[in-house]
Amino acid sequence: MGSIAPARPSYFQAAEEAARGIRSTARPTEHGLVWLPDPDQPERDATITSPVTLYSGNAGIVLFLLELANATGNTDYLNEAKRGGDQIAATWREIEQYQGFLTLENAFLDFQFGLSGTGWLLGQLWLATGETRYRDASREIVQYIASKARSAGSGVDWIGSPTIGLGDGQIILTLLWAAETFDEPAFRDLAIRGGRRLLEAQEPDGLGGIRWSNPFLSQFGAPEGAYAPNFELGTAGTAFVLARLHQETDEKAFLDAAIAGAEHLTSIATVEDDAALIYYRTPDFTDLYYLGYCHGPVGTSRTFYLLSEITGDRGYFDWVEKLARGVMRSGVPELQTPGLWNVVCQCCGTAGIADFFTSLALVTRNEDYRSFAERVAAVTLSRESKFDGQGPRWYQAWTRTRPDEVNAETGYMIGAAGVGAAFLHRALAQEGRYQAILFPDNPYPRTQSAPIS
Repeated sequence: MGSIAPARPSYFQAAEEAARGIRSTARPTEHGLVWLPDPDQPERDATITSPVTLYSGNAGIVLFLLELANATGNTDYLNEAKRGGDQIAATWREIEQYQGFLTLENAFLDFQFGLSGTGWLLGQLWLATGETRYRDASREIVQYIASKARSAGSGVDWIGSPTIGLGDGQIILTLLWAAETFDEPAFRDLAIRGGRRLLEAQEPDGLGGIRWSNPFLSQFGAPEGAYAPNFELGTAGTAFVLARLHQETDEKAFLDAAIAGAEHLTSIATVEDDAALIYYRTPDFTDLYYLGYCHGPVGTSRTFYLLSEITGDRGYFDWVEKLARGVMRSGVPELQTPGLWNVVCQCCGTAGIADFFTSLALVTRNEDYRSFAERVAAVTLSRESKFDGQGPRWYQAWTRTRPDEVNAETGYMIGAAGVGAAFLHRALAQEGRYQAILFPDNPYPRTQSAPIS
């Protein structure tokens, strides 16, 4: 008897199933609603980051429910998103007492790990609902972040690293977003001062271009003097921030530095024919290639895409596609690699990769990218576990160096909310009505009206 081909997955159904699993963990509070970050450990109210954050907290779940509400018109999703937002708006100041896995001064101001993302999320709720309490809370948080700026060199800093993750880069992007959203030029002026400090932190590189080092990599177990080139903790993210500042100011110094950062990245890339990848870290992991957002092409491609948009130089978009082909020729998603291990999340896993290729397909109408996005989404869906009737979970080993630590979180960057968002984006793209709420560090299109599949 011949095999029966599996039916094409319904990614709308998959997204709503992911939401069902998350919503089954909801707990009412004095101010609104929270969700368990790890349903298998119901005694925990937080895992990696504070409950009010995007990374593994409730803000990321609110974001996913808000996107579902926008896509489906289901007011239940919107009402739950609002209740989650009410809880966050009432408790965001508690983040200063939260002891996370990092001890950096002012790390709680970061975007994914801290208040910059919390403020941005509440701003999205305001834009979606028009309810001014969310605007007021969002603006209050951004003003609080602004008040934490410290004089440094000819500019300011907050955390003391130039990077986009756990550094000042994403704070600068949040200020630019807030300046436009709330029509407050003072936020823009402060972001520019932060950019001036980034310019001072640049280092010439002997292979070409310039780079930015992260002084806190040892917090992630790296040896002293280690260097990470990619997006979240390295040069690629800083170059992205400077390119955005050029868009805002038209200042040549910002663009020149961003271009020099991109030159450095191309000088260290491993290129085979028309495909490329950039190593994880020196001096100890120059033969390890992450494939996701944090240290791989999903993130680093954003810098080249933004430079292609700013300069009109097709060469930068060629690098976007080289990095994409590097992922496609790695053997994933069917195979695991040292840089894409047992991990399905937005941060370093297949959900982020699926979103990247969905975006590329929207931009290029290239069938290969659309097909690869489908493959990655299908493999991600196949990794679900359903055993308690409460909806699916995705078990993974989030920490590459501790593969025996497997769990199933609900949050956005390392859990079911981000997985569900990738399914939702894929479904909307299939129907030709793609619409996404993207972080300030994501330059790809937010909407698309014509079908690509």
